Parts: sequence; structure tokens; C-alpha cells
Amino acid sequence: MRYTFARAAVDHRFLTAVRIDAPQPLSRTVVAIWEDLTRPGGCRIHTFIPTMRAPKDIDRPQMFDCLPLTDISYLDLMRTICPSLIPKTCAEATSDESTRAASLGASTELTYRAADVTVTEFLVDDQSTPVARLVHRNDALERTWRVLEFGSEADHGMPVRLRVDRADVKKPTVFERVTPVIALTRHPGVEDAVPLLNEAHRQLFGTGAL
Repeated sequence: MRYTFARAAVDHRFLTAVRIDAPQPLSRTVVAIWEDLTRPGGCRIHTFIPTMRAPKDIDRPQMFDCLPLTDISYLDLMRTICPSLIPKTCAEATSDESTRAASLGASTELTYRAADVTVTEFLVDDQSTPVARLVHRNDALERTWRVLEFGSEADHGMPVRLRVDRADVKKPTVFERVTPVIALTRHPGVEDAVPLLNEAHRQLFGTGAL
């Protein structure tokens, strides 16, 4: 799988945009996630798959699901947990995951609940950077996302390798960043995913058309 990933931030608002380039069945799939930490429920997920007749907004219960034909969930792509998921008393994570998170320097553990889903998140960097997320559905562990390797200081510590484990799949999926982290020369704002992706793609590869 290969994709272009870009993120813009203004104050406490984030836009994350992803374009999947390979494999062919998902080529030109675009996912955009807006997060507004200044207001409750300030999260919108918008996606377009070329086989769709029209783009689609992802409803709140579906934000915990994976993109079609992938092991990437919408939650994996978010910068923060959606503000409408109210923090509750932390549930105790499995000792294995706690150990792994501690080895990555996690200093904070938070648990969020919505309907039948519970998300446990481990944070570092003054409680701002997630290093692992556990998703339980109906109290059963469904999937785990965690950082395997962080990037250099020049890359702002952005992960180099991520791992996703799904309870129903024995083999894990590992994602690896193959380009350096770049700062965009033109800030496209947080209103439209297309300029953000095009600018990132232009600087990486010299082209920009979606």
C-alpha cells in the first residue's frame, strides 16, 4: 500500500488528508478528517472512493471502523481523539500493551467510551502525542495501533514505522514512512483537503493534480 499523507493545523483545529495511490482497487481514494478541539463534537470525516457515485461523510459509529480493504482505521489517522468522546475513568489495559507503551515513553493513559466502543490511548510529549491506541468493542479487544519507531528530531519525531494488530487476523500489518517529513511552503489552511494534498504531493513528487 502507498499513500500521501498531509496535515494542517490552525490554533486547535486540524485537517488530516490522505490519498491512497496503491493498490489499484483503492487508487485515488481520498480521506479527509477535520478536528476542532474548541467545540464538542467538532469532528467530521469525509471520504471518496472512485467506485462511489459521490463522496460520503462517515457517521460517528463508523469512525472506529477500517477503510475498505485496509487495516487503517479512521481513528488511526486522527491527530486527537474526537472531543465528543468523553474521557472516563481509565480502564486497565493489558500488561503487555502497558509494557510496550511504557517502552515508548508513554506518560499518560486515557480511556474514551462511546456506545459499545472503548478506546484506550497512551500519550507522550506532555500528553499530546499518541504512541498506542487499543480499541475494544463490547469489552473484547478488536484492534491495536502502536508506534514501533519514531523519526529523528529533524522529522519532528513523526513515526517511521507503525503496527496494527487485529484480533481476527493473525498477521499484523506494518506501515513504514518512506519520505522525510516536509514543511509545506504554502499553508492551505484547514478548510479544504484538496489543496492540502496537492501542495504536499507537489513538493514530494513535483506534481499536484488529484
